[in-house]
Amino acid sequence: MKSKVETFSNVMRSFEHKFDMRLAFTDFLTMTICAFGQKPGTGISYDESLYLETIAKYKNDKVRFEFPKLLSLLTLEMTERMNSTSEGWDILGEFYEMNLASKTLSQFFTPWPICEFMARCNADNALQNSDSDKRIRILDPACGSGRMLMASSRVFGSQHEYYGIDIDQTCAKITSINLFLSGLFHAEVMWGNALNHSDFRGSYFTSIIPFGLFRIQEREKSKLWNILDSTASEYKKPTNDPPESASKKYPDGSQLKFF
Repeated sequence: MKSKVETFSNVMRSFEHKFDMRLAFTDFLTMTICAFGQKPGTGISYDESLYLETIAKYKNDKVRFEFPKLLSLLTLEMTERMNSTSEGWDILGEFYEMNLASKTLSQFFTPWPICEFMARCNADNALQNSDSDKRIRILDPACGSGRMLMASSRVFGSQHEYYGIDIDQTCAKITSINLFLSGLFHAEVMWGNALNHSDFRGSYFTSIIPFGLFRIQEREKSKLWNILDSTASEYKKPTNDPPESASKKYPDGSQLKFF
């Protein structure tokens, strides 16, 4: 008899027999972020206490050994699909949308082909009007699973900066993991209200040095929050320019490209 091929989706579903699957999925995201943010040379996470607190819920059940397997399957499946031009590699977002997303909050993610189309539309103008030696800052203010940013990375390139905001913490975690595993190491995802940047509840940023994915709890330490705050302050400055000729201005010559 042919054995069933293990996938991220069916292993994740195995939790629902003993645990709330939404909680298990969220815990997997939390522990993955902790595991990706280790202190150099120690093997210990910057968020070691959060990791231990999260895994403690499963300490008396062998299902705890499924978490490392989930991360392995996720990485393999994303890698296998990264060269696909039709379906993308948003494994986490697909699982969340199909099984856990809140339909009452209209959590429906943009299909991958449309994400690619929108990325190409934005790229033509952005690349023509930007200095070649400067990083372009690309922002999705309602990022969901980060699919739009992932598609954009294939058009703009991994050397640019990618930012996402979502009011759903689970979505913010999904996006940060997706961006990290997509090789985007100039990225940050903020958990909060994009319509009110002062509503900062936390964020996650990727980095090449030190290498990893890290959590930010204080907004003043968030590069994205500081960009948004500086931009908001710039708009509030009095100007004598007529409305029809006023141009959007951003601090330090940067540009935020919106979807």
